[in-house]
Amino acid sequence: MKCAVLGSPIAHSRSPQLHLAGYAYLGLDWSYERIELGKGELAGFVAGLDETWAGLSLTMPLKEEALALASHVDPLAHRVGGVNTLVRHGDQWRAYNTDVLGFAQIFKNQSRMGNVSVLGGGATARAALAALQPYDVQVSVYLRSSHRLASIEKAFGGKSDHLIIKEWSARAEALADPILISTTPEGASDDLAEIVHDRSVGIHTTLFIDALYGNWPTPLAGALSSQGSEVLGGKALLVYQAVEQIRLMTDINFNLLEMESLLFQAVEK
Repeated sequence: MKCAVLGSPIAHSRSPQLHLAGYAYLGLDWSYERIELGKGELAGFVAGLDETWAGLSLTMPLKEEALALASHVDPLAHRVGGVNTLVRHGDQWRAYNTDVLGFAQIFKNQSRMGNVSVLGGGATARAALAALQPYDVQVSVYLRSSHRLASIEKAFGGKSDHLIIKEWSARAEALADPILISTTPEGASDDLAEIVHDRSVGIHTTLFIDALYGNWPTPLAGALSSQGSEVLGGKALLVYQAVEQIRLMTDINFNLLEMESLLFQAVEK
């Protein structure tokens, strides 16, 4: 069977080494490749796939347009308004968002949760918000544009006193919360690294989660790490969401801890 990760840019993706390691562990002779696909090209690509295709991993800019292609959309994917996984069932496709489960696993591993700041409002940010909703913490989201407000509130389960929307220009305030999550493109939050180095505001970040994993560490990750913060790059999120993708695509139940351990080794190769 065939699987692939789609998006643009895609050359940096480590998803193939994770999925291929997982398939080998399960004794499957499956393929998994990277395919460069830009905005608006997903529908035509999916329409041309035959029955030898089992599943697709989706990254930007395809996560939102994938919603329209699926015959069934998992409730989490619908709530987040973004899809990172398409799985073939007969002649139809089912849509899921395993990023939510990836963030949920990261939060589950923390000894305690504190107030959270999230940089960005795209599909990855909304996945983080969905995973944060069960916790009794205040979440501040820093947005470049107010047009994402409704989708942000939906991802968090609706309007809530625990959810605060702030303007992007105030993002230095994010360093005051114990947990900081960045879902922005490369370079968009680099100015915060200078603030950390200069200590021009109070720095209270104890855990920094960055969805990026290329060109690691990012300037902000390096700055916070030097100040004693725990730093998690996108590799952890990539592994946790890939475990669930593999389960969905193969429809095989396996030992989750063994698969996680295997993929954490594979992501470093």
